[in-house]
Amino acid sequence: MKNNKVVSFERGADFYFGLSFKHIQSGRLKTALRYIEKAVKIKPDDSYMQFNYAGLLAELGHIEHSTSVLLNIINNLDPDYDECYFGLGCNYLQMQKIKKALEYFEKYLKLVPYGEYAEEAEHLVDMLYLIIEANNNLDDEELEHIYKMEEEAIKFMERREYEKALKNLEEVVSKLPNAIPAKNNLSLTHYYVGNISTAISIAKDVLEYEKDNIHANCNLAIFYNKLGINNLVERQVRLIKKLYPDSEDYAYKIADTLGCLNRYKEAYDAYRRLIRMDDKNPQYIHLMAVAAFNCKKFNEALDLWKKLQKYDGESYLGDYYYGLAVKAKEGIDDFRYLPYICQLPKEEVGRRIDKVYQFLSLEKDEIKELIINDNSIKEIIYFVISFDKLVLRKMIFDKIKKEEIIELEDVIRKYILRPDVDKSIKIESVFLLNKIGCKEPYHVLIDGEVKAISIEPDNLLKGEWRKEWEDVKNTTLKMMKNCYKTPYTNIVEDIWYDFIKSSYPDVPKIGRIEIWAAALEFAYCRFTCKDVTQQQLADKYKVSKSSISEKSRIIFSYIGNKFGERE
Repeated sequence: MKNNKVVSFERGADFYFGLSFKHIQSGRLKTALRYIEKAVKIKPDDSYMQFNYAGLLAELGHIEHSTSVLLNIINNLDPDYDECYFGLGCNYLQMQKIKKALEYFEKYLKLVPYGEYAEEAEHLVDMLYLIIEANNNLDDEELEHIYKMEEEAIKFMERREYEKALKNLEEVVSKLPNAIPAKNNLSLTHYYVGNISTAISIAKDVLEYEKDNIHANCNLAIFYNKLGINNLVERQVRLIKKLYPDSEDYAYKIADTLGCLNRYKEAYDAYRRLIRMDDKNPQYIHLMAVAAFNCKKFNEALDLWKKLQKYDGESYLGDYYYGLAVKAKEGIDDFRYLPYICQLPKEEVGRRIDKVYQFLSLEKDEIKELIINDNSIKEIIYFVISFDKLVLRKMIFDKIKKEEIIELEDVIRKYILRPDVDKSIKIESVFLLNKIGCKEPYHVLIDGEVKAISIEPDNLLKGEWRKEWEDVKNTTLKMMKNCYKTPYTNIVEDIWYDFIKSSYPDVPKIGRIEIWAAALEFAYCRFTCKDVTQQQLADKYKVSKSSISEKSRIIFSYIGNKFGERE
């Protein structure tokens, strides 16, 4: 008899390294990373492979990992590998660790004063000394703290929590008096809280340091306009019109300011300059259309809103404003200037919400009739569940579930492909589709990838629901109360029901309720990307971590694959 043997064939590190290099040349960096990781795993002491691995990590934005690889090379493999020092300098600079970056650039120059990157390193060293001087010679840790405070302040401003923003920005500016962006934001924040004289004073300080600063000049125009000092507004507008921005941010600031001042012709020119920088940006297209409309260039505005429908089908703006422009052009409606904002007018939002409340008040047959006779109702429901993802979306979902309105299936299917919808809401939406009888699979955008999800038929447990299953669910919901900001009840119920249904009739025996309850909460957190550990849940439920691990593995073995999750 012939003896057939299966011979294992292992590729060498050089093979995988070569494949990685080919993928880098083709621009497929993520694929290249997979191969180079195999190479360095086989040859962990090869400093050249490790160096290239670090470079690829940095290219993909994994700066901290790249840094750890470079440090391992100079500390454990080859302390004379000079290019590592330059790479470390670049990494630390990207992480805004200024003094650390300077340290490694200087080490590189000491090792190889005429090296390949010597000229660039010298330039960076000179620049870093200037930055350190401008940063009052603060340590990297303190600078990092200040930068975080500044980032927090910007978030406070976006949420209109101006008092909190003011506190942060005042500390930032006290530590870094020459931090121009922070001073401009501080000036704006004082304006928002009503301290206009202080806002003006800070803006003038910025202009003494940098007379052509676009943000300070634009802010001053807004401040003077608020005070009604027309001659100073005119002076600022003349100054702003002479400024030639070299970035989209600056061009947008000028256009937005002129729009806010109702300088329609100047705003039109400014938005035209902005859209030349990026003629596919939906926000710029809409604002350019508004500027054209306000100058009564109706044909241009119509063309732009038609273009907006092509580039941003989810914004609702194109359809609404196109119709509005048609009516203005044909004299059906009186002409009214439009604000330079990327949203529907408040009255239109209110009209759509009123329409949804009407929908919620109807019986099932009336809803079906409404959907047949009103072509806009689906678009309005889609808009509202996207506009208000918590309260109104929940009310609409409950209505669809209660009345089994399968006619709105296409609305929900479209909704779960939106990138701005939380994963937990998408999971709830999938269970909703299943419960109203929509056919599988359900295509969902999760983690940047469209996944086809299936759920078992909902007909296995009529009259079979056991008390211990209900006790697990109720215990979980009780323990989760006040611990999560987003709605969780329906999702927990759906996960648990789906687990029981998927394992039925061989549902695992429920012993201690608290262990299964903790495992169910862990499953919820995994599915909805909540940051929790099994040890935290073990302490909370007063059970062992290993028991949670065991039961959660069982849950995931039945339903984990539906959302790409694994224990």
